[in-house]
Amino acid sequence: MSKKIYDVAIIGAGVVGTAIARELSKHNISIALIDAKSDVGDGTSKANTAILHTGFDMVPGSLESTLVARGYHLLRDYARETGIAVEELGALLVAWSQEEHDNLAKLQAKAVENGYKDCVIISAADVYAREPHLGPGALGALYVPGEWIIDPWTPIVAFATQAKLAGADILLRTAVTGVTIGAHNTLHTTNGDIDAHHVINAAGLYSDEIDGVFGIKDFTVIPRRG
Repeated sequence: MSKKIYDVAIIGAGVVGTAIARELSKHNISIALIDAKSDVGDGTSKANTAILHTGFDMVPGSLESTLVARGYHLLRDYARETGIAVEELGALLVAWSQEEHDNLAKLQAKAVENGYKDCVIISAADVYAREPHLGPGALGALYVPGEWIIDPWTPIVAFATQAKLAGADILLRTAVTGVTIGAHNTLHTTNGDIDAHHVINAAGLYSDEIDGVFGIKDFTVIPRRG
């Protein structure tokens, strides 16, 4: 029997890699999800802030703004669909100086530019009504009701589980050490060779190392158009 050649190999089983695996597993293709660690989400993904971020303060028109805003709605809806824990707390950007207070209107305008229109500037009295244990001296705040806290681990496990149930292979304790490129890609790993027609680099902080394995010296930024 000939050795299996995957349609897609995804390097990195953090929140990005598992999400990609889940999405691709909806299609009739073979997928290998690879990670050097002993569990999914065991890298940077387990150390995030747990904030479900609206993207209100991103640079308007940037790719980051577009992706964060889109990701907010996708993850919020996915959490509701699957029962992932979310606390709908909202956030306060508190102004402690007149300069910071004068800047609140600019932050609110930036939020609108980013497509988030629910920010409200509130008075010092309203700040302390919401946060009575806050130290003295607040002059006001920008209230961002959509900034929530989400369980950061369960989405990764859910993505990986759904990908696995749809047929993806999850290969843990499998660090990529090299590659041979021919008719397809042969990934050399600490757990044997893995063959795949396409490879996706989702290795997070190690993405530059994986790029280096493929002979890519620097990330290439593709300018956004339209």
